[in-house]
Amino acid sequence: MSYFQSAVLSSEAWQAANQETLDLLRKTGAVLPDGFYSTGIPQLALADRFQSDDQPFDFSPFHGRLVFHAGCGLNSGGISPFPHGPVRLTLVRWGTGADQCGRIEVGPKTELSATSIVSQIGVTIGSRVLFGPGVVIMDCDGHVVDRRLPDLPEHQKRAPVRIEDHAWIGLGALIMKGVTIGHHAVVAAHAVVTRDVPPHGVVAGNPARLIKTFGAPA
Repeated sequence: MSYFQSAVLSSEAWQAANQETLDLLRKTGAVLPDGFYSTGIPQLALADRFQSDDQPFDFSPFHGRLVFHAGCGLNSGGISPFPHGPVRLTLVRWGTGADQCGRIEVGPKTELSATSIVSQIGVTIGSRVLFGPGVVIMDCDGHVVDRRLPDLPEHQKRAPVRIEDHAWIGLGALIMKGVTIGHHAVVAAHAVVTRDVPPHGVVAGNPARLIKTFGAPA
């Protein structure tokens, strides 16, 4: 298939952005496979309530909390048929325990595409998952839901998010805390997913509801 697209950067510019991304991820202690790639530079944010802001940031609590597997990558290039932007990955350390810090794991052959993930406990993405641009995943409350309470971590709720192999998450979908999306499931564009999606299921709407389930291939 032949393909033309305007506003494409030179291969040297892509390589420079890829190298800057690799240097950035290594600085944060990310686990990177050989051949990892990034088109454009992602936005990384690390928050640690136990560090003083008048000292140099200590990356050590976040070592090994970003994990990428073989063949996966980040699409932050901004050149796309759809609205696009950088991948945004945020990890929050809210306690001193080993499981009281965000963790993001991206499986083999999965590419994040202008995806935003905020993790306080764990987001696990399987192999060959498809992402439309602008998907948001949160394994926690952004703030305390009961506004009578102080906006502190002990009053927030959090639960791991899991997206299984070969799922397809449509443009602008929002995946909320505690959700498991089954293998080969489809989440429609702009769906707000607050409960589990079964394997081969198709969900749409706000809140997302099951509208179809594909049978096993013949």
